Amino acid sequence: MAAWKRWLTTSARVSIFNLTTLSSSALVNFNEGRDQLFATASLSAGYDSNIFASDAGKGDVVTTGSLRLEYLRRAGLIGVNGAVEWTQGSFASNPSEDFSDPSLSLELVKESGRTTGSFTLTGNRQSKADPALNQRTVSWNLAAGLNVKYPVIRRYSVTGTLGYGLLKYTEKSSELADLRTVSAGSDLFYAYTSERDLLVGYRIRQSDTSANNQSVDHSITGGVSGKIISKLRGSIRAGYQIREEGASGSTFGSTTASASVTWAVNRRFTITGTVSKDFGTTAYESSTDNLSFNLDAQYVIRNRWSLYAGLGFGYSDYLNGTDIGRSDYYGSWSFGPSYELNEHFKASLTYSYFQNWSSSSIANFDRHTLTLNLTSRW
Repeated sequence: MAAWKRWLTTSARVSIFNLTTLSSSALVNFNEGRDQLFATASLSAGYDSNIFASDAGKGDVVTTGSLRLEYLRRAGLIGVNGAVEWTQGSFASNPSEDFSDPSLSLELVKESGRTTGSFTLTGNRQSKADPALNQRTVSWNLAAGLNVKYPVIRRYSVTGTLGYGLLKYTEKSSELADLRTVSAGSDLFYAYTSERDLLVGYRIRQSDTSANNQSVDHSITGGVSGKIISKLRGSIRAGYQIREEGASGSTFGSTTASASVTWAVNRRFTITGTVSKDFGTTAYESSTDNLSFNLDAQYVIRNRWSLYAGLGFGYSDYLNGTDIGRSDYYGSWSFGPSYELNEHFKASLTYSYFQNWSSSSIANFDRHTLTLNLTSRW
């Protein structure tokens, strides 16, 4: 009961904070509007029934605040999107889990000329409950990516991608293995109609852990991008993937897919579906075959009020390592209202439920969260 009283008190303080923020604008325009600086402040408070994502998980009241500064430049050949953010989290009954996470991102975009593309660079510290590891982890996540597109002839174009990622756990999670990934890929696009492209592509990805275990993935996929059917827009691709394990010499094969489509039912109601099927590597150095599906709906009740609802399910098969033979299945749902006073202030209240079924006893758990989030952007 004391936890809920603290949550209500924090919610009141959050409301006062955002009303104060509304009285002063932090938006800056210069260079005739081609350069812009935005500031976003947000606070959330809520109850999490399982902060460790395990069968022995504890519940707690969690308060999170963040400040984000964004820089946008739209002048010259290259556009710039940059951001720096700091997030502070506090646990009412488990102060040892409090966190302070910085985040940086930079994107350079070329949208004109024959060759277009982007370069992205991101880095952040992340504190979270990991359902695959059934504990809270703290890690640094670094990523870089290069994407280019070049039109070959009238209906054909080629894209190329290069990617690098590093997941490095801190001393708090020192028993976990770090992961480095390097990937490269290319797609051939065919403009079937003015609104729909057909595509086929290949990707190679190498993953290395801090314990010198290595795996290499080869995937071939095909799909469609743009207008799928009628009001359904987005991209869908599917194919087959092979993983080669360096240490054991094992080879695994499985289907692979990624999709993100949106259906605009009418001006007030939209539905978005996403699918991901891919190999992964856990911090315990197990290769996994993962599937996730999410369906999200947004309905605008009035000009300022809207309702959100979401469903999700998925599974993970552990193919080798210490967790070989483990299988996890999960289901989730969430809903809640949101309120938008104007372009500077938004509020939402969301309830979420997550249930995980696993052949590993520690991974059989459920999780309820109720979160009030207030955001002010200028």
